[in-house]
Amino acid sequence: MDNLNLVTIYTENNCKGEAIVIPVMPIRPQLARAYIPYQLYGKIHSPQEALKKGTVFPELVR
Repeated sequence: MDNLNLVTIYTENNCKGEAIVIPVMPIRPQLARAYIPYQLYGKIHSPQEALKKGTVFPELVR
């Protein structure tokens, strides 16, 4: 797994806390293989808004 795109995330908000490097997706994915990228979520909806939209994550609203 040496051909990976990497992203740095932090354990706390505003780039504080411990930095963690995780793979996102292979650079050259192979045919007929399933790849599920890490999903990084930043904000969340309020409980009322989440009930209206069906999710707490704004990135999932279309």
